[in-house]
Amino acid sequence: MNEFVLIDAAIWRGLRQFDALTHTANATPLYADLASASAKQYGPWLFDADEFKTCVPGDEPLELPWRYGVSRVFSEASLASLAMHLESQRSIAMAEGDRYFLRFADTRALDALARVLTTKQITRLKGPVTQWHYLDRFGDEKAFGRGLPADEHRHAEIVLSDEQCAALLEQALAGALADALAVGGAQTGEPHLSAGQYRHVEASAAFVLLHGIEPFEVQRHVAAAAVQTDGSVLTDARFLKRVESLRASTQWSELVNWHGDTAPQTRT
Repeated sequence: MNEFVLIDAAIWRGLRQFDALTHTANATPLYADLASASAKQYGPWLFDADEFKTCVPGDEPLELPWRYGVSRVFSEASLASLAMHLESQRSIAMAEGDRYFLRFADTRALDALARVLTTKQITRLKGPVTQWHYLDRFGDEKAFGRGLPADEHRHAEIVLSDEQCAALLEQALAGALADALAVGGAQTGEPHLSAGQYRHVEASAAFVLLHGIEPFEVQRHVAAAAVQTDGSVLTDARFLKRVESLRASTQWSELVNWHGDTAPQTRT
């Protein structure tokens, strides 16, 4: 069994060993063939695990923010064969035909995919991977596609249904809101939000999308209020009435005047 390390260079390029790491033997950028000059620098890279550990020893990869961009991958396939498979899965298609880069090297995105993709789609993304280990945003170890066998066949890109597109959008917004609220996380070395608080952020993402609330700063305020009130603001009759009253005018910035479990404050 071969062990590899997959990193997201958009996250890891700030690590002091990053440049040396990309010059280790067999270091493989998965976006090297793309026309964009920055694709190679910011895309995913695949490494032999022993070479990786020589360049980045110790537990530093488990610290924030680096752990958001690293996972351990085990496979009977060679590094070249695994890289070829992952390159074939680097984009994902929406139901209407739009295509986007699939940031499976970002473990936050990978965790969202684990919740949205079907078993067949997860098997397709894993391909020849036997085990795919990573830490989620709370530091808990996860295994993408746990229990699903490796599949050596070449697979076409994943196409999401309309329902999956909506679910992935909701997951992406929840992650962005959580990151926006996570002030101090980088200083303490731990996520600013607990798993329980993150569930309120997820509920907030669903809430703002349902009601069409924007821009992002207002969405962030709703999420902060949900965390502050243990989620009760999202079912508060006064808050819901305020949301309904603002729907026609779309003056959502007025929601910023709502502070937790208190009545909306009037500007003077």
